[in-house]
Amino acid sequence: MLRSCIRHWLLALQQLVSQLKRQLASVWLLSLPQYLYGFRPLVGPRAATSRASHQRCGKAPRRQLVMDYIFECFFNDTFERITRNGLQDRQSRRDVLDHLSAIIKGCSVGQNVQTEEVASMAVIEALRFHRLAKQGNGNVCLMGKYHNILYIALRTCWDWGVRDSEVVVQLLVAIFECEKTFERIFLGALFGPHAPHFIAGWRSDFQDQHENVRAMVYFLKHATRRQLMLPVWIPRFEQERQLRFIDVPIESCGRSSPLRIALQANAPELLLILLRYGAAPQPPDGGTSVIIALLDKLIENGRNYSYELVLCLKILLRNVSMIEMPFKPIVYASRREMFFERYGRLLMDKIIGKEQVYGVPTLRHLCRCRVRDILREHNQLPNGIDTLRLPKRLQRYIDLTEELEGTELQHQQPQPLPEKPMQRLTSAMQRLDTISSSGAESEDESENHVQLLEAVTDAEKAAVAAFMATGDGAITDEAKQAAVAAYVAANEAGQAPQSPPHPPRPPSPIS
Repeated sequence: MLRSCIRHWLLALQQLVSQLKRQLASVWLLSLPQYLYGFRPLVGPRAATSRASHQRCGKAPRRQLVMDYIFECFFNDTFERITRNGLQDRQSRRDVLDHLSAIIKGCSVGQNVQTEEVASMAVIEALRFHRLAKQGNGNVCLMGKYHNILYIALRTCWDWGVRDSEVVVQLLVAIFECEKTFERIFLGALFGPHAPHFIAGWRSDFQDQHENVRAMVYFLKHATRRQLMLPVWIPRFEQERQLRFIDVPIESCGRSSPLRIALQANAPELLLILLRYGAAPQPPDGGTSVIIALLDKLIENGRNYSYELVLCLKILLRNVSMIEMPFKPIVYASRREMFFERYGRLLMDKIIGKEQVYGVPTLRHLCRCRVRDILREHNQLPNGIDTLRLPKRLQRYIDLTEELEGTELQHQQPQPLPEKPMQRLTSAMQRLDTISSSGAESEDESENHVQLLEAVTDAEKAAVAAFMATGDGAITDEAKQAAVAAYVAANEAGQAPQSPPHPPRPPSPIS
């Protein structure tokens, strides 16, 4: 009880100190004269004799120099008082962030500059501090507080919404050069803020999974805008390949790509986000086919399919024109038989379509896959879809946010014309033949169920009987006329109003 009370009072005291830091920093920056920043006071406006002198003596460069000097002093003074592992825990990083946020706000008010621009200058100064420390150690990162300053800059970009993509990309490149991965951005979005502590030994800098997902999308947008490509060593191929930011493998998860991890975590929402922003449907991390891995997981429990797995498969198949069957060294006919033996249940239950395995996909689907492949190669997903001269509905179809096989198309389809008596007789004969045949079964059990659910009327039975009796099974004109006549007669007999039954006669009196 005493420990909990002490912990509660310490937390309240810590919050009070953070608030006082913000207020004091704002007042200090507003009231401090500019000549105390290390620059001479401006006595009066200078006459700009040339364009170069105007740029040297203008207000904008002076403001930038002042703020650069403030952030340089902040990082130098702060990191001198912090031990090497002083920023290892999340609370210490948040304390530094609170102090830095107060300085950013004070500089924005005191120098009349937008907070986003001031935050961008703070990130640049943090990158400079990290680069100087790295150069002093033979271009090898010292890690500890000298590396965690990058995550303070990362959180600063997200908190203040830095819009300069060049600055954000420089920060991402600096992180990748030291870690060769971006797991501290993706793991929290995939598993939540608490899982990284058990997976990689550090805590996420974001409050919850939703905030981490939005931050991941924020950095994805900037990386796509600047067409960020990073060299990654792939052990399976024994060579280095240029990968996009979204496809860089995560070290602590077996060097798997974020898309593969999202599939393993059964997260269809994250899978859709990654695919929309340009993740490769077949990750270039050297692993097996993600579609075949999903099919194997679906057949583990028989026909008890997981809804999340089925949804992940449906989303993934929107980006793939055909499912590449395994067992590739074997001839196609044998591969097809082996595929049906293993995954035939999924075909029967319509989990996967035959046209995407050994059929012909629709032209609409092929066009979508091809358009997305071209946009992905040029780092134009998803913003490049808006530049296509297509209707909005087709743009949403390409962007994976809408499918065209909905109820609206079903309503737009023309109503089928009424069948003629001969057509109804033919369908009735087919249904009767299906019901009477007990030995042969269709590969697709659902087709038989649909046929069995359609009832065969008495008129159809009479017409079929007349057809078989007249033509003895042969299709002749006489048999057709007899069947039509029997069908019409049976319908008229069924639709004729029945006369009400006669009331019963009273019993005769017994004499």
